Amino acid sequence: MSSWDRTDRQVADSDLISEARANARARAVESGHKELADDVALVLSELLTNAVLHGGGCTGVTVEPLADGLRVEVCDASGVPPILGRPSTDSLTGRGLRLVARLATDWGARNDGDGKVVWAEITNRGPSAKPELAESDLLLMWDDDKWQVAEAEPVYRVELGDVPTDLLLAAKSHVDDVVREFKLASAGAQAGLTANVPVHLAAVLSAVVDRFADARLAIKRQALDAARNGGETTALVLSLPASAADAAEDYMQALDEVDSYSRARRMLTLETPPQHRVFRHWYIEELVTQLRVAATGAPLPPGRSFTRRLLVEVDGLAGAERSSHRAARLYSVASALATAATPEDVADAVLSEGVAALGASGGGLLLSTHADQLLLPGAVGYDEVVLERLRNESRDAELPTAVVLRTGMPVWLESRAERDERFPEWRGLEAATVALCAVPLEIQGRRLGALRFSFNQARLFDDDERRFVLALAAQTAQALDRAQLQRDRLDVSRRLQRSLLPPSMPEIPDLEVAVVYHPFGDGMDVGGDFYDVWPIRPGQWAIAIGDATGTGPEAVALTALVRYTLRALTISDTDPQRVMATLNTALLNANPDSYGERFCTTLFGVITAGSPIEVQLASGGHPPPMVRRASGQSETVHIGGTLLGVFSEAEVGGVRVSLEAGDTLLLVTDGVLEAHSDGPFFDTAGVEQVLDSETSSAQATATALEAAVLRHTGGSITDDMAAVVLRVPRG
Repeated sequence: MSSWDRTDRQVADSDLISEARANARARAVESGHKELADDVALVLSELLTNAVLHGGGCTGVTVEPLADGLRVEVCDASGVPPILGRPSTDSLTGRGLRLVARLATDWGARNDGDGKVVWAEITNRGPSAKPELAESDLLLMWDDDKWQVAEAEPVYRVELGDVPTDLLLAAKSHVDDVVREFKLASAGAQAGLTANVPVHLAAVLSAVVDRFADARLAIKRQALDAARNGGETTALVLSLPASAADAAEDYMQALDEVDSYSRARRMLTLETPPQHRVFRHWYIEELVTQLRVAATGAPLPPGRSFTRRLLVEVDGLAGAERSSHRAARLYSVASALATAATPEDVADAVLSEGVAALGASGGGLLLSTHADQLLLPGAVGYDEVVLERLRNESRDAELPTAVVLRTGMPVWLESRAERDERFPEWRGLEAATVALCAVPLEIQGRRLGALRFSFNQARLFDDDERRFVLALAAQTAQALDRAQLQRDRLDVSRRLQRSLLPPSMPEIPDLEVAVVYHPFGDGMDVGGDFYDVWPIRPGQWAIAIGDATGTGPEAVALTALVRYTLRALTISDTDPQRVMATLNTALLNANPDSYGERFCTTLFGVITAGSPIEVQLASGGHPPPMVRRASGQSETVHIGGTLLGVFSEAEVGGVRVSLEAGDTLLLVTDGVLEAHSDGPFFDTAGVEQVLDSETSSAQATATALEAAVLRHTGGSITDDMAAVVLRVPRG
């Protein structure tokens, strides 16, 4: 005989099983039953695993030879007889004892004082012909007096009522799976094969496996009995001491904590399914209540059935679904409002989601104005008669929206009677509207407008709905405020742009002048592109085009500095290269706090009337101009030069261009040349194509150039673009 006592050894569960398997194989060989070695080792493994997972741990193992085979015995710390679970493809546990029943000639269990012994005989006679008899024998053990342990404290009968049998079995199987997986994880951690399981979870699992084991196994047994008898429901009845109430609460808390850990570690198969969680909380709460009342000797209160608990849960889920649905609507509104640039965009986003979420028949957004009438940027669900009335609603009217705007207090009208009593002027104005809510749109103490929703039936606005409407109004007010700020900023930007451009082109004898200016994007940020043409003395005019670095206020300031410095310098000097050199000095001396980065590219010239017309040009790093001759030839006028405002001695290139009748001179910024979408730049090739196709007039060339660039970019540009066209008409 070979045996050892687990209590005398510090052996990990995985090491114990490995050692026991090896010992069993050796005993089979020593006793002359080598052919049974594999079966003996497998049976012993399953019995040990069952002891570890469900028996409170193994306390001893025995392997002894028989005349025709071997007998294995495994002792554990639980006095509860083993249970054969119902076969299931979903469960990770319950197969072990069935495997034992298939391999063993005979097997069973006996009470052993503080625990039990589960034994199996594996012989040359082969497995039992009817392993299901072993299952029946095990079930009889529950009613055997030798398994009944005298309780140290009074026991109370707890009647929980009918529960679906399949749910009971699935819930208990899931708990067994949780115990198994965490046991395996702990064993793997001890062996260094897996990550450590938090230490406190060991104590948690102890509460699951040991402290509430009797009640848990009793429920499992009753469910199995009902399943074998074809019962769709199981009438749960437990006999427990009062102390089981504390153990039950610890059990529930332990499994809830395991759920939290499983979610955090993405161990989603171990998280309790929702229906199991509802069942667990119901029966634990009912059990605890009955035990604690029974312990006082007072009459038991009427219990709440599982069906009633499910109805309560359904109500809670319905409320949660409504809240979730409205939260999703608010999120959709917030996403749409993030890009809403106008009050019309705001109204469209808010009303479509609000009407759908509330089941309203219509909705409208009205804004305060300086006029008597309110402004209606958007509405849905109203016919033209109602829309016209809303457009003409006076801010002084005794109507819901106007009252909300005057008082700042929401209006909730839940029936036609309440509507007519509070707002008699409203009778007949919206015949289909029975109920209505209107709430103010306020931000930082300013009342921007009101949001209203109409309903064709009486409506009870509960707290949840009122919170939703008020939250919708708060988001709407913020979006309206942003839209107003954006509109004001756009207005300022456009005025700044206009201030940077000359109001008109001067009349130059025998010379046509046309310009192109196209701000990029939505015009919110002023760019640095500019152009200018102005008279400097009789018979001479100055021309300038440039690109100051940056966007926004600093670009505005730098552009203004360049333009007005050039105008001032031409009062006393008409040499383009000297003027540009002086401009470079002015940029270097400018206050960086006012202008930021102070560099730019500039093409400056002096036009002298005559025949031909002479244009003397100087460049500071600007793209070269292009000339299209009356003969049809195009050429690029290379000038050179470096950026202005960077070097103390800037290189300024100079050139003189003569324009005869039919000639065209085109000056552009890099916003024209570098315009692109997903393909190549517009570049000089695009400019040459325009010059070759349209030179009937300076304005025609300018119009064709702008259209060609926008066509090339798909209708939008990513930089300012400016161009000046000079053309000498044919005689």
